[in-house]
Amino acid sequence: MYTKSRRDVSQTPFYVPGLPKSTSDKSKMIRKGTSSVEEEICSPLSLSCGGISHRNNATQNEAKGNDVVFGLCKFHASGREDMDVRMLLPPPSIASYSAKSNIVITGRPFVCEVFDAHRLPTKSDLDRAVHAINGTVDEGTEDGIYTKSEVESNEKGWPETAVDRNRSYGENPVSVSPLKYVPSSAFSGLQSETENKMKYYACVVHSSIPITSDDELVEKLGCLRWNHEDDVDEKSGSDNNCNYPLEIHQSTPLRVLHRRSSDVRVRHVISLSACRIDDHWFRLRLSTSAGTYVKEFVHGDCGRSYPSVASMIGGRVDITELDCEGIAM
Repeated sequence: MYTKSRRDVSQTPFYVPGLPKSTSDKSKMIRKGTSSVEEEICSPLSLSCGGISHRNNATQNEAKGNDVVFGLCKFHASGREDMDVRMLLPPPSIASYSAKSNIVITGRPFVCEVFDAHRLPTKSDLDRAVHAINGTVDEGTEDGIYTKSEVESNEKGWPETAVDRNRSYGENPVSVSPLKYVPSSAFSGLQSETENKMKYYACVVHSSIPITSDDELVEKLGCLRWNHEDDVDEKSGSDNNCNYPLEIHQSTPLRVLHRRSSDVRVRHVISLSACRIDDHWFRLRLSTSAGTYVKEFVHGDCGRSYPSVASMIGGRVDITELDCEGIAM
């Protein structure tokens, strides 16, 4: 499992065409983000194997005009989050609920395949790799300890959530739980189980329509009130009108339509709670079925996701911050 505590780290190396637009030549591409989860994990893991042999690589494959690389570390994750979305461990309320319900909520599962390693890493080698990835020098982190997050303001004056470091596995922006050997079937299981997992999120939202009270907010959304100070969901008089679980219909988002087929998918928002910050800002905490486009559920994607938070509020809303707060295993 991994966690990611920064909004400028992609899951895999992220390049976009420069100007004028180039093709696959990375020397002419622009790198987005400071690093990637793949790079932060695969480099220390490769070192724990004594390095990777490149003797089997075929240089200058004349048929295709490029190199063929056999010796490498391949990274596979169970789904992915956008670069500007943090992947965190669950907060106290979700952690407490999961313990009572015997549900294990973790960071994002992943598998690494190392080809042409010089040697098999021992458990001590893997432990050293974990410390190198996490930036720890002792016996690791206690991922069962949680502290409350606070709402601050960034340089734009927007509300911004500062999350305690104990919401991740280690000190570094990308960190992992203890590494272990797994059978080859773990990769196929990783992919097949992606669509069956429930995921937890928290976000900060701006509304063009003034929201004068928490009662007005939870009434419009038909949800629970989120007591942010105590980090619990409170029941109120509006609970009789709770609309969740909620079935939503989502067309392929406009932001990914250029690379994914157009389709309408039925997804479910399992739970939703809301907390007002001021007249135009509020926070949401929600759990969804796998494959739900949370950003589009919030702003509506020009009506392509319905119902949405925007349609329930009755005005334009936009999401300025999104965190994945755990994945149910």
